[in-house]
Amino acid sequence: MPEAGGVVRIGYLLDLHKGGYDQPVPTREDAAGTMDAMIEEGILAEKAGFHSIQVPDRHGRTECYFPGPFQLLSILAHETSRVALGSYALVNTLYHPMLIAEQCAVIDNLSRGRLYMTWARGYHEGYWDYFGVPKERLLGRFLENVRVIEQAYRGERFSHQGDCYEVRDALLSPQPYQRPHFPFWGGGQFKPSIERSARYAEAWTCDGFPIQRATWDEQVGAYRSACAEEGKKPFIVLLRNGWVADSFEEAARQFGEHYVDEMRFYCRQGILAHHPDFDTPEKITAQSTREHVVVGTPQQCIERLEQYEEELGVDYVTMRFRMVKGPSLQATREQILRFGEEVVAHFTRKSPQPIDHPAIPEGARW
Repeated sequence: MPEAGGVVRIGYLLDLHKGGYDQPVPTREDAAGTMDAMIEEGILAEKAGFHSIQVPDRHGRTECYFPGPFQLLSILAHETSRVALGSYALVNTLYHPMLIAEQCAVIDNLSRGRLYMTWARGYHEGYWDYFGVPKERLLGRFLENVRVIEQAYRGERFSHQGDCYEVRDALLSPQPYQRPHFPFWGGGQFKPSIERSARYAEAWTCDGFPIQRATWDEQVGAYRSACAEEGKKPFIVLLRNGWVADSFEEAARQFGEHYVDEMRFYCRQGILAHHPDFDTPEKITAQSTREHVVVGTPQQCIERLEQYEEELGVDYVTMRFRMVKGPSLQATREQILRFGEEVVAHFTRKSPQPIDHPAIPEGARW
């Protein structure tokens, strides 16, 4: 098997949002029907040739229909047979590590070794409030959480008395299908968190916001240096939003409004304050963000993805087609199939050999 290098595979982020921010609580018919539609998205993504399905971790919002990734990943582990399954990302600090270890072991066994998980400290204060989690020493809570999970996957009875968690004479059963455990992916946008990814994880994941090249080069340099110190081969995962159509203008009409609205929301939260081209909402348009999304004709989408590979050194791309307010579930299903046939298939043909990298689950190294 060749080792990963370049954009060898494309995953799909199955977002749990639908509707609008602060919409009314969904009716039971809306909730059940939307959950069915999201399950169908995952099944379609496998049929369309995407290499993985990734699920975020969201709570306490009326636009979120699956609170947390565990339920949906468990269902998809049973309803799919080939696609890798994981979080993007699990907010570890919201859960006791033994609960995480249990749930993930079940998913890994149901999927016959197709699980990976992206661990995160989190940033949304409302989530910690929702679970009554103290906001102090969150980094220490996160790192201890990961250590306990690793301990649980040694297959031995153990106890743990830490600053944030306690485990008494516990034996996790069943153990994960992959041994000693499924791949861990890391995240973070600042140097310390990026370097930590190289230590506890097999991949570094990047958010879907506009890229500032100087910042990107610093981030990648920090990650690669830390990997070298750990004796690991880097694996860079880039999240991008996108839409394929007959022309850029058509794709911008169908998708651009939703993407721009989403980025302006994050801009108002201060997340893009470091980027001089997008530090005010007015600067964010479908045209100004063109280089930071995968939008246009199939060939334009392919060229953009190849640009990320050649200029940014990206190994893996995760695509998202649906924002909070749209496009619709039906339009997203159609997009999954079209993007798979006209874009994803190009990269599968380009790199037809199975992937051999610790970041890829054993059951999905195709």
